[in-house]
Amino acid sequence: MQMEQAGTPAVEREFIFTTPVDRGLSYKLLDATHSKFANKVAECFKFLEKSVKRSKCEDLFVAEDLVKRVSLGQSHLWIACEQEEIVGCFIIGFGSFPQGKGINAEAISGKFDFSVITPVVEKFYKALGFDFFEMTGRRGWEKVMKPMGYEFKTITIRKRL
Repeated sequence: MQMEQAGTPAVEREFIFTTPVDRGLSYKLLDATHSKFANKVAECFKFLEKSVKRSKCEDLFVAEDLVKRVSLGQSHLWIACEQEEIVGCFIIGFGSFPQGKGINAEAISGKFDFSVITPVVEKFYKALGFDFFEMTGRRGWEKVMKPMGYEFKTITIRKRL
């Protein structure tokens, strides 16, 4: 359900998509072309740093790399707000394979109600033609996401050469 002010030209919209407030949180997809985009990204930086640290992938990418991806339009930045305060953010990336096109949770940190936002994100990207939603995370994510129909697929292990 896309919400916007009636009569607001697309070039002036701060958010591409906004959910109505539910359980105290609203979720918003930032418009990378809006003049306040850099300010919103700066407010999210602490969440991005925390996400990178928890992923244990600092040797592959840092928060600045995530900022670059969203600034270039290679990924989408979503925020979770309580009143007007940003209390969490997540980044959605994109991937194409011969048998389907999907989205990937590249970073997640902060306060969320996954049972509320996950179906919204799924519906939003399905309408854009994406076939699946994939995320990598610690083992506990399997328990959180399984009730919403997500299934365990792989274990990722890595060795630096």
